Amino acid sequence: MGLTTSSHFLVHLFEGVLPPLIPLVMLEFNADYFQMGLIVSIFSYAFGLFAIPAGIISDKIYPKHLITTFLLGAGVFAIMVFNATSIIGYGIIMGIIGIFAAIYHPAANTLIAHSIKEKGQGFGIHGIAGSLGVASVPAISAFIGAAAGWRTPHIIYGAIGIAIAVFSFTIPKNNIISQENIEINNIKKEKKKSYYPLILFFLTAIFLGLTYRGIMTFLPIYMGENVHFDFIKTNKIALGGSITTLSLLSGAIGQYVSGKLTDKYPPEKIYFIAILFGTVCVFAIAFTTNIILILSAMLYAFFYFAVQPIQNYIVSVYLPVHKHGTGYGVLFMLMFGVGSTAALASGYMADKFGLNSVFYLMGACYTIATFISYMLYRTSKKV
Repeated sequence: MGLTTSSHFLVHLFEGVLPPLIPLVMLEFNADYFQMGLIVSIFSYAFGLFAIPAGIISDKIYPKHLITTFLLGAGVFAIMVFNATSIIGYGIIMGIIGIFAAIYHPAANTLIAHSIKEKGQGFGIHGIAGSLGVASVPAISAFIGAAAGWRTPHIIYGAIGIAIAVFSFTIPKNNIISQENIEINNIKKEKKKSYYPLILFFLTAIFLGLTYRGIMTFLPIYMGENVHFDFIKTNKIALGGSITTLSLLSGAIGQYVSGKLTDKYPPEKIYFIAILFGTVCVFAIAFTTNIILILSAMLYAFFYFAVQPIQNYIVSVYLPVHKHGTGYGVLFMLMFGVGSTAALASGYMADKFGLNSVFYLMGACYTIATFISYMLYRTSKKV
């Protein structure tokens, strides 16, 4: 778990490094919100689409080797941001980092599914590390970027990745799944011929992925524009990043709670409830300011990140052991690949209708996810 938790924290630093730095990058390259959304989409498409081949490979070789590959590759190219002299060059580097980052989730979740007996709790702990990465990157990147330039956070994260990769070489192989367990698991899955629940599940992943990418791309700058306290004297970049980090920390609690609940109660029911409450919170973000906005963002983070251990658990239950890697690849392709379209669409909406329009659009996507997750819950009861 040490390797997966530290790597999960880091992969979300790579993923979230740009949004809090958007004003600085726009200033240097004379860019607009649409171009910033395009770069986030380039990273996210690579992050998602290459998850499928990574998942397939995770079913063939020991997943730890793939995690090491992610750490080395993403680390080296993150350091290369130092030489980015144009918006095109920066976009290309971010795309390559996204390709290496795509390796992580399918490999790590396969490793956990095959190495941890209490899967819900294991995925919950793993998810907490990811939530802390998502939560901390706005503040970390904003403060480092404001003090030392927008390239510096990329370089620091790259160096950390290489250091963790070196550590990974010292970890021995560990796999508790016996051949008997694999055969029993496969027999159970062969008896379940209906793919309808799996299709519904993957549909919810698409719409949740859209909301995640749209919200996380513009939440830091939205916070900087809509939170005003007289006693805070700092620039909008640092303010937006700090408040976003404070708001997103509740996601770690959501991961822990849902991980515990998933081992005890029907995961589809918890899944539906978390998405339903998340929908309300996203709409609240769109029209509130100051304290109410911060509280809405905190509750959004709690309920959004609560779904992740449930998603990972559902894949491990709905698919046979020898297809876990492929299943996680499909899941993260849909969430981060297809979902990345929202960054581009949100950038367009922000330019044309203002930043709050982004959250109304994401709320609509959340509403669709709520409806589909309810269908999944009802179907699972019948099955």
